[in-house]
Amino acid sequence: MLVVRRVVAGVHWGLAVVHVYWATGATWPASGERALSMAVLGGPVSFSPGIVLPLAALHVLLGTAVLTSDRFKLSRFVVGGVAAGLAARATAGVVWAFGVGTDTSTAFYWLNLFFYTPVCIVLCVADLKLLRTRWIKATAVAAPVAGVVLLSLLAYAYQPTEQPSAAPSPESRYVDTPLARFHYQQRGSGSPVVLLSPGASPTTAWSSEFDVLSTNHTVYVVDLPGQGETRLHDERFAFDLDGMTTSLGQFLDALKLSQVVIGGNSWSGGWGLAYAQRNPDRVSKLLLLAPSGLDEPDTWSWEILKQPLVGEALAKLAASRSMVESALGGMFVHKQLITPKLVDTMWAPGTYRDNVRSMYGLERGLDWGVTEKALPSTRQPTLVIWGDDAVLPVAQADRFGQLLPNATVHVLPGCGHALTVDCADRVTPLMAAFLR
Repeated sequence: MLVVRRVVAGVHWGLAVVHVYWATGATWPASGERALSMAVLGGPVSFSPGIVLPLAALHVLLGTAVLTSDRFKLSRFVVGGVAAGLAARATAGVVWAFGVGTDTSTAFYWLNLFFYTPVCIVLCVADLKLLRTRWIKATAVAAPVAGVVLLSLLAYAYQPTEQPSAAPSPESRYVDTPLARFHYQQRGSGSPVVLLSPGASPTTAWSSEFDVLSTNHTVYVVDLPGQGETRLHDERFAFDLDGMTTSLGQFLDALKLSQVVIGGNSWSGGWGLAYAQRNPDRVSKLLLLAPSGLDEPDTWSWEILKQPLVGEALAKLAASRSMVESALGGMFVHKQLITPKLVDTMWAPGTYRDNVRSMYGLERGLDWGVTEKALPSTRQPTLVIWGDDAVLPVAQADRFGQLLPNATVHVLPGCGHALTVDCADRVTPLMAAFLR
């Protein structure tokens, strides 16, 4: 048993050394931090010193607990906990080894198949050998295995019941491209303004702005893939910046719009920004309302969606009416605007299969480090509006103002993240004036 203890303790201490190595900023053999995270964890997570150094210390403590498990009762319970964690990870690894819930072309898939999962199984068996109490052994295996199996069924087998689509508005139209059948609304005449449905919201989120801006412009409000009533043709569509900007380009091409103003709120502000950076000749101005686009961590409730298995399960649980209503409560200051009709309008498209998939797919696939690096060279006149935001901190408004050469920034106290609805009476005049 002493040999087993020394070997297992050595593995933990070796992992501690690896984490200290990562804390220096080194990512070899990966090309960068994001690539390293995708290969190691299957999702984008920070490898900053503040994250990896505590993990290094944890591995040192775990190694010490394994080595002293014959002498201290507390150490035996720690070893039991480690065995439980390894059993859970090994069970998830077996699921992924069959190609369920993971892309079989990625480095993570092959590392999981030939390295991570076998190592977890071997270490779990070794830890169990160090435990003397049968009930601890049984609990350390049965509970986590059962839990992961149930979580896997929720994440990969269960699909929320799709709710019926709402009746289309008089302005609703559809256009097909190789990627998708786009749903959009169109009204007015004049220079074209394209408003992208706010992240995880349908076109109706822009209703007030649509009414006002269409008096002087031809306004298009479009659901990009993963939003509203747009339906994908390509099941392999990747929810990342390339995918979202390509889809926007296809929509503009289909409507023969050569140069437009683009507006977006939250995620869609980031997509519009990325498209303008990649296609500067096609975008004359930007209207960005509390946009994504800075390489900053999201709130924990969104960050957790980046984790394989957990993200899929939570996204499906979130496709319930009560969860949608709760989420809206965190994005509005004026709670009285959260009517049953608004909740239903948000909830129904949120139950569509691809829209559910987009929730965790986008959280993992959107690399905002790319857009932040390009901000100083983004030359379009840009209106940035922010509120007292519980989703994206208002301090980010200053960052956009500092990095964008031609930005006009407005911070609106008493407004939430859902600016297009929560403060339409203050946001719409600013947009209209900026376009004039």
